[in-house]
Amino acid sequence: MSVYLRCPHCKTDQNYQNKRCKRCFTPLPVKDRNYRVVVWHKGKVVTQLVPYNLKLAKDIEAKLKSELVSGSYYPRKTKTDSLDDIASRYFEEYKARGGKMWEDEIERYNFWFKKRFGNNRLDRITPSDVEKFKLDLSKSITKMGTPPSPKTVKNALELLSRLFNYAIRMELYEGNNPVKKVTRPKINNMREITLTQEQAVKLIEALNEYPDKLMSNLVKLALFTGMRKNELLKLKWKDVDSKKGFIYIRNPKSGRDEVIPLNNSAIEVIKAQALSDEDEFLLFPGKNGEARHDIRHPWKRIKNLAGLPDDFRFHDLRHTFASLLASSGKVDIYTLQKLLTHKSPQMTQRYAHLIEQRIREGTEVMDDIIRTEKKD
Repeated sequence: MSVYLRCPHCKTDQNYQNKRCKRCFTPLPVKDRNYRVVVWHKGKVVTQLVPYNLKLAKDIEAKLKSELVSGSYYPRKTKTDSLDDIASRYFEEYKARGGKMWEDEIERYNFWFKKRFGNNRLDRITPSDVEKFKLDLSKSITKMGTPPSPKTVKNALELLSRLFNYAIRMELYEGNNPVKKVTRPKINNMREITLTQEQAVKLIEALNEYPDKLMSNLVKLALFTGMRKNELLKLKWKDVDSKKGFIYIRNPKSGRDEVIPLNNSAIEVIKAQALSDEDEFLLFPGKNGEARHDIRHPWKRIKNLAGLPDDFRFHDLRHTFASLLASSGKVDIYTLQKLLTHKSPQMTQRYAHLIEQRIREGTEVMDDIIRTEKKD
């Protein structure tokens, strides 16, 4: 037999079918096993570590034996890259192929994984490690003073999984993806909170009183256009045509550039925001004119000032924009899709019931007319 299980206590090779180490009697691991393949041929010994997968270890054993016998064996790279090494290559290639969110992905990686797993070799990150990370992240407290949402936890696990899949695809790692053995949180994608017309008016009144006019205008433009936060923060003056009343959205989530019309309220906000006439200057710059990434603290203060619910997210301004238009009875589902720059009409269907409700209310006008005629 050439496939062994390494005892975690005395570091000796044991039969993988044993329950205890024959040398120190320590119980051998049941889960997250690291197998060691050892093949001899004519005095030549080749060893290889295979994490988690017994079938893969046996396949590698057979392949090594065949290569040694046929004389085609050549030494493989024995050092497994660290997660930082893999992430660096992944983000570099992601950027080169035109990935839209590579800066955000790097920021997430640095926040979630660099300190915890960055220096670890991939074959040293086990499903138990990933499960522990998931639990720790779920119990942590964000800068907003609340635990992260299930979607945040799921996004973190998906990023880690992509890095492992990339390493496997590029043949930089021969083990399994440990994230696949960890259950990911279930997400209710239909979760959304929208403001009533009265709440929206109250928010605008609070924004008029808010001292940071740049942040105030950012929130107003989100409410008046339904644009996503990242689209607004990356918006440059060359992308705005206030005379013709259009905004050009570059590299949006949909993958293709979009053009959306501006209403009068949005045009007034843009005119009030005029800080520069330079095309490359950002509409809502951070320090030293650079792009903002974190607006959580001013957003929390604005919510408190306007009396909005604690769980009302900045993205819910987009839902509010869509809901108010849909319930007005003046906007059809196709127009709403174009205004929201949705890639497909299915994404806009969540607002269809509001349009249908307004149409149904329109048909009830006939009931009122008939009842009036009967009385006459």
